Amino acid sequence: MAFRVQNPGRKIAFEGGVGETTLMVDPDRIRQVIDNLLSNAIKYSPDTSEIVIRAQVSDGVMLTSVIDRGIGIPRDEIPRLFERFHRARNVSSRYYGGLGLGLYIAKAIVEAHQGAISVASEEGEGATFTFRLPMP
Repeated sequence: MAFRVQNPGRKIAFEGGVGETTLMVDPDRIRQVIDNLLSNAIKYSPDTSEIVIRAQVSDGVMLTSVIDRGIGIPRDEIPRLFERFHRARNVSSRYYGGLGLGLYIAKAIVEAHQGAISVASEEGEGATFTFRLPMP
């Protein structure tokens, strides 16, 4: 998997103590999930902030998280965040761009792999998106 960040001040860290692991997934679709989550983290975070991608295995599940310290998500917006075309009210589409489809698509892909996706966030403090995929 290769991602290119346009801003040399942007730091993306990978944390993972996961050894060789086998998952029964479509790698192109899972790459799309990570790309959507990482693109959002970059879009909604200050240019010099660090973004963390964390991978871990727990109880037969592969957990992958994308963690940012960006604008965060208002608490009352979280239940609708994965709906098609939904954009949180603290996001101006003129400034940030996008159609509100990335998280909807990510959720559909993860669920097609018998997984789940969730978010933990506080407005003004960033967000952590985590998706879980079952291991064979």
